[in-house]
Amino acid sequence: MSNWSAWLFPCLVLLTPGCLPLEADDVREPEAQQQSLPGSEVIDFASASTQANTDASGKSGGMAVLKTNSANCTVGAYADCYAQYIEFSPSYSGSLSFNLSSLTQAAPTPAQVTQLSLLTKYQGPGVAASYYQWQLYRFSTSSWVSIANSQGRGDWVWTPALTLALPTTEVASNFVSSTGEIRARIIKGAGTDAAQLDSLRLQVAWDISTTCTAETDAAFCARQGASCGQVSGTDNCGQARTVASCGACQSPRTCGGGGTPNVCGEASSCTVAAFPKGTTWMWDLEHNAIPTNLNAQVYVVDLFNTSTAKIQEYKTAGKKVVCYFSAGSYEDWREDANQFPQDTYCTPGENCAQSVHIMGDWCTAGGGCEWWLDHRKQAVRTVMTARMQLAKNKGCDAVEPDNIDGYSHDDEISCTDQACWGLTAANQLEYNRWLATTAHSLCLGIALKNDVDQVPALADSFDFAINEECQRFNECGAYKTWFTNKNKAVFNAEYRKDSSGDITNWTSCTGTGATCACGESGFAQGDMRTLVFSTASVRYDNLQFTCW
Repeated sequence: MSNWSAWLFPCLVLLTPGCLPLEADDVREPEAQQQSLPGSEVIDFASASTQANTDASGKSGGMAVLKTNSANCTVGAYADCYAQYIEFSPSYSGSLSFNLSSLTQAAPTPAQVTQLSLLTKYQGPGVAASYYQWQLYRFSTSSWVSIANSQGRGDWVWTPALTLALPTTEVASNFVSSTGEIRARIIKGAGTDAAQLDSLRLQVAWDISTTCTAETDAAFCARQGASCGQVSGTDNCGQARTVASCGACQSPRTCGGGGTPNVCGEASSCTVAAFPKGTTWMWDLEHNAIPTNLNAQVYVVDLFNTSTAKIQEYKTAGKKVVCYFSAGSYEDWREDANQFPQDTYCTPGENCAQSVHIMGDWCTAGGGCEWWLDHRKQAVRTVMTARMQLAKNKGCDAVEPDNIDGYSHDDEISCTDQACWGLTAANQLEYNRWLATTAHSLCLGIALKNDVDQVPALADSFDFAINEECQRFNECGAYKTWFTNKNKAVFNAEYRKDSSGDITNWTSCTGTGATCACGESGFAQGDMRTLVFSTASVRYDNLQFTCW
């Protein structure tokens, strides 16, 4: 590609006047490179051994019915579907056969398989006298290899979404036959108790080598929809790429000045709303209308449930309006839910109704469901940009993007991060800063919602903070240092009875006692504004008291 076409292409594609070319020295010419294409997918078994269960409970059928019963349990990855268990009686041994031909995302050869993991949900005995174990068949030696057993996992403790990976000392390809078959089995030890399962599936990981020709910087910029500024993303070969400059803008246009990041535009005059310390607030995410005369300077309401007319009514009454939306989760009941590609919230090959990305208790039978998003994907950011544009169009002064701490570890589930996408702290910082930059480009203020551990790194990018239960967990100190001391508001919510059922008998005292909601140590009175709700239902008429 000539230097002329390399810089002209993104300008023509974007139809953006005021675009200057990439410098000739900065244009990357296409080059062939050896590329590793790793991937993974969860598959169900193709066939099962026919040995039946002999347990007296009547939950019979053995391994063959596991797939059907697993599909019937649709209330989430962490649900305890007792009625769907299959009970495997003492001394039972049953096997399942999986096959690489079931994969839909790629077609690896046996030699390209890099890891095998059994995914299961179960209850059962944990004692040595009556344990049960999972095994995979090593074709290279014609022998079964134990992957894990129930000992030490708790006696009759519901264990959700357990991932049992092949030990690192084993070579995964040795467990795949020349025809692509993989065998798994469960062995129930002797004793009196049965093993109970409602799911057993296989996750296959692979690494396929191929050759890919990397696109030019200009083509990368065009595909990202960028005509100016530094841009980071994934190139056509799946590799991380940062282009120092996708071009420059001619005055009076500036990069992002028209409200779209990395696109030349002319800024309109605007001032982002200020939220100084001591500002009072009301938080209601359930009603589509609340009284205009509540004792609060800021109303935080749901972006989708609140009409443009109602937002204007609040502003006419002198309120600043902050609009809530989730920036880290997929909510299947939202009006823009169809804008999310499925692979942004559900791993390809998963039964999405039982996905490991489901947000714990937020999925209920017959109701809405919520999944953690992989916010590294551009499609997620496209939706979030549209949501912030909707907030601007409706007249919101600022936004409250929720669930922006998906990277953080949660000991209750068997993933390296809370969202189960392999998100890192650096991924979260980059995404959260992108949210702030995008909001400000639209002349919107933005709240840092929770994400307590990253407050020091993010405070300068955000205009105020909203936190849940920092008093209960003694985590408010960072907000004083990084928000209050910089004259930025800190909005805190506590619950007498939270979503987990835990009760804290908060009172409106101002001392430093364990239940003094209005006396957080280290804050001057009024510096942090606290709302105490009776339950975890966030609405104005569920408010126990305020700390004004």
